[in-house]
Amino acid sequence: MLLISGCYKKQSANEETEPVKTTPAIIEKNAPSGKPATPPETTTPSKVDVNVYLEISNGMKGFMPTPAAGKEATTFQNNLVKLISEVQDGRYVDEKGFYLAKEDAQSRPVLDSVSYNTMKSYIVSGIKDDVRGTPLPAMLKAALQKSIEQGAVSVIISDFIHGPDPRDQGQFISLDSDIRSSLREAEHQGLAIAILGNTSEFFGNYYPAVKKPEIRRSLNGGEIPYYIWVIGKQEDVQVVTNKVLRNLPAQQAYFGFEYESIPYSALLKEKAFKPAGVVYCSSRNADPCTSVNLQPEKKEPVEFTIGLDLSQLPLSMQTIDYLKKNLKVTSTGSRSTIVSVTAADETIKATPDLAKYTHFVRVRVPELTANSGTISVQLPQVTPAWISGWSTDNDNNPAADPKKTYQLTKIVDGVQALYRDQNDFVFNATIEFKKAD
Repeated sequence: MLLISGCYKKQSANEETEPVKTTPAIIEKNAPSGKPATPPETTTPSKVDVNVYLEISNGMKGFMPTPAAGKEATTFQNNLVKLISEVQDGRYVDEKGFYLAKEDAQSRPVLDSVSYNTMKSYIVSGIKDDVRGTPLPAMLKAALQKSIEQGAVSVIISDFIHGPDPRDQGQFISLDSDIRSSLREAEHQGLAIAILGNTSEFFGNYYPAVKKPEIRRSLNGGEIPYYIWVIGKQEDVQVVTNKVLRNLPAQQAYFGFEYESIPYSALLKEKAFKPAGVVYCSSRNADPCTSVNLQPEKKEPVEFTIGLDLSQLPLSMQTIDYLKKNLKVTSTGSRSTIVSVTAADETIKATPDLAKYTHFVRVRVPELTANSGTISVQLPQVTPAWISGWSTDNDNNPAADPKKTYQLTKIVDGVQALYRDQNDFVFNATIEFKKAD
């Protein structure tokens, strides 16, 4: 997934070197499943390799204005300096690479390997050169292939405004399929993608995708979106999002994330989650309890709590608001509903038998329709609403229609197409049941 000639010598945590041109070597690896079925502590790496790609086209200059006395840094500058500093010096990154993404005279993507200090200088001092941005699919393809060759997580920073070759305006129509094609190796190798959206003050020329009535707009602090894409193995992406980036924006979207198993159990003996009605674990000493006997009565439906360990999920998926909105319960052989969704508080965390769980789902079963069946708590794969809210088909006047990106929904459609065969659920926690005697 990339046509770029030239590799570079990676920097260790203790050295900073200028690029060394070498002959690229493509390393084929077995496709990771992206579905941790073993306990989290054995699948989450302590360190990851990271490649940071910063687009330095003319359209990005407004995020990185030239500094002056009394002039505050933009949100983009503040956030990006922290990001690359954590990559360079943080304890969760092993090998790291820094690249400036642009286009050459033949409209081909170029990824210039630079030192940490060079990238930092661009962020804090601005882009001085006249630099054309490469079309979005080509940049993604180049960055992803580079990282695949080096076994690294890709962190791509750009405004993600598609600027196709002026001679090929049809690329606007095929943007979704072009994005999908550019990232096909992510699908083939079982990689996951996190998209983080943020906005920043913008000073200078803004170049919209829609060129009429103006080919450029002059902005003086208007809010313009920028994005950080993180691409890699699911567990590696989570190290980057949870431990390297840390303070994530509210706008998050995750693709290719799913879990064959998460720790869960019916909690039937804990005082904090006392069940109601006739329900008990099918095996007296089972831990975890994933099979129960129950018998709801007309005047007393069964209620019990299922403990879930969601600590390995992306942080935004762990919030109570997200779970209340998206969790669902399905059943065979019974009628079941969710009563409540709560997170572990300090008291729960201090209780040994409960400390292993981060969230608790209370389920009500008023009626059985068969003598046996299943009750499943599921988290569906969903596209966050902010994606459509941040998308526009006309970005020519950002002051009048702020915080929008041209055809963002179409870009994300291309990403989603990579995972069309994915399970419909991020996870599925299933309790089997039998009618109690």
